[in-house]
Amino acid sequence: MAGRVAPPKQQPRRRILQTALELVADGGYEALQVRAISERAGVSSRTIYANFQSLDSLLIVAVAEQSQPLYRRFTESPPRGRTAAARVDRLIADLTATMTANRALTVALLRALLSGKRDVSQYVHGFGGVLQTMLASAIAPDGATNRDREIAELLEGVWFAALVGWAAGSSSDADIARVMQRASRLLLPAS
Repeated sequence: MAGRVAPPKQQPRRRILQTALELVADGGYEALQVRAISERAGVSSRTIYANFQSLDSLLIVAVAEQSQPLYRRFTESPPRGRTAAARVDRLIADLTATMTANRALTVALLRALLSGKRDVSQYVHGFGGVLQTMLASAIAPDGATNRDREIAELLEGVWFAALVGWAAGSSSDADIARVMQRASRLLLPAS
């Protein structure tokens, strides 16, 4: 039919990111291979490397971009609760449920973040900063002080370590919650 315009084809970068998420969700970190991404996304390996320095950075960017609405929601509308500890516990419970919902994807993300590759360090810092901002918003919804941000930084480190333990199989979702509740109780005022 003349005059009918076909829908725009998804941009190569978006196809690469979506394909990486699908491969990892189905097959774990080992499924993240240039050839598989190239074939499934319909792009060349050159296109992949023109957009991403490494497969680890590709995966991290894919997860980060997919998670933007979640980050925004938790930062703009922190969990409700009478105390900072209650709000942090709610936030951590929600984040942990999200992260543990797809074990293969979360383990792959952690492997990428912990790869030690130079191009990945900026993303490690970025993930930490986003989590610290969400925690600071939960601690002090009306505006965090320097102390609140320092506590958020410590809690972020504890949560990340607990998540790594979960990914390694040495702890459960419930263990993450217990560790975080203990850390909140020790670091945050009772009222």
